Amino acid sequence: MDKLFNNQWFLRFISLGIAVMLYAMVNMNNVSTQPGALPGTDESTYTINDVEIHAYYDEEKYEVVNIESSVDVKLTGPQSSIMLFQLSRPSYEVYVDLEGLGAGEHNVQIQHRDFPADLKVSLTPRFTSVTIEELKTESYPVEAELQNEEEAPEGYTFGGAKIEPSEVEVTAAPSMHERIDTIKAMVDIAGADSRVTTRSDIKAYDADGNELDVTIEPDIVDVEVPVTEPFKQVSVNLLREGNLPDGLSVESLNMEPSEVTIFGPLEVIEGIHTIETTLDLSEIEENTTIELELEVPEGVQKVQPNKVTVEVEVGEENDTVLKDIPIRIVNMPEEYSYSITNPEEQIADVVVSGSKEVINNVTAEDVSLIADWKEQEGEQEGTSLENSAVLPVAPSGPPNINVKTEVETVEVEWSEEVVSDNTEVEEETSTDEITEENTQETQ
Repeated sequence: MDKLFNNQWFLRFISLGIAVMLYAMVNMNNVSTQPGALPGTDESTYTINDVEIHAYYDEEKYEVVNIESSVDVKLTGPQSSIMLFQLSRPSYEVYVDLEGLGAGEHNVQIQHRDFPADLKVSLTPRFTSVTIEELKTESYPVEAELQNEEEAPEGYTFGGAKIEPSEVEVTAAPSMHERIDTIKAMVDIAGADSRVTTRSDIKAYDADGNELDVTIEPDIVDVEVPVTEPFKQVSVNLLREGNLPDGLSVESLNMEPSEVTIFGPLEVIEGIHTIETTLDLSEIEENTTIELELEVPEGVQKVQPNKVTVEVEVGEENDTVLKDIPIRIVNMPEEYSYSITNPEEQIADVVVSGSKEVINNVTAEDVSLIADWKEQEGEQEGTSLENSAVLPVAPSGPPNINVKTEVETVEVEWSEEVVSDNTEVEEETSTDEITEENTQETQ
């Protein structure tokens, strides 16, 4: 006996027998027998619920849009055959034959095949109503839907997709065509920082976004989505260098465009507000139009347009003298009081040069003489051991004129005390900023 239980084949045979018995016991709920009958000899029944119905029809021409989806199958016969059917699960089929039927509604019998010959098969229901529609082919435009936009780089924008082919043929029943809302190609743009080119499957959707089972030809399209880097508009700052030939002065400058678009990483372009180009006056001898390339700041990928056009009008240079222009000190610390000791008058005359038309409209209020405390000679601001300083004087004025003065520096004395009411202390922009924005060096 021990040898039998140590034999693997014996154990496998016993296990199989037990499994068959347990399976039969579990499935007894679906099997009914006659009272007092011996198992395997009397008639029994077994019911299979929700068996799928297959439909056979001309699928190239028609589509079945309404049909009973399943039936219950009742098998009647010897209990041994029922149990064998349960154990072996043979291949069988429940179907409707719609071959030869045209479009419309039909009431057809549900049929079956491949059940054991000694079992009686009963179907519930036995008939089903079927609606057949003739297939119809229509053209639809294809749309691109961008996916994972939240995973695209910050600041990048995506343009309209180019799809090839832009239209596809959809074959479906008329009732299905009525449900079609869009034909879409899905495009994943996660991490995209340049043009996206891909081949995409296309599918049909209803108005609620549900995918529809239709035939699409072709079912794959080529999609190209342009990607635009972060951008912003900035003004163009026209700088000047050199001097016009003697006797000439700039009457007017007209630059187009005055604003351009810069492209690049968001963290780079956020800190840029102007872009520069330089006009060399020494190359101009008459009225002219010049095309200038713009200087591309570091980190900027592209400037559009990358050039500006400057129209320059020149005229004969004239001079005029504006007297008694006050010299102003800027950026003096608030805790200091000061006085200009040289020149004592704290004023100076200036010579304004430019075309006659321009300088005729210039008044004393249009020019200024600025001495910036931050540009004092010697010790740096607030650290000098002396109570006097020499500051350079910077003349400035409207565009297209040249302002000169014989007073190149001023001497300033100060003391660290409360500022008196009659002492003028001004906090203004630095001389560098004033001369950059207002002073136009023209000969």
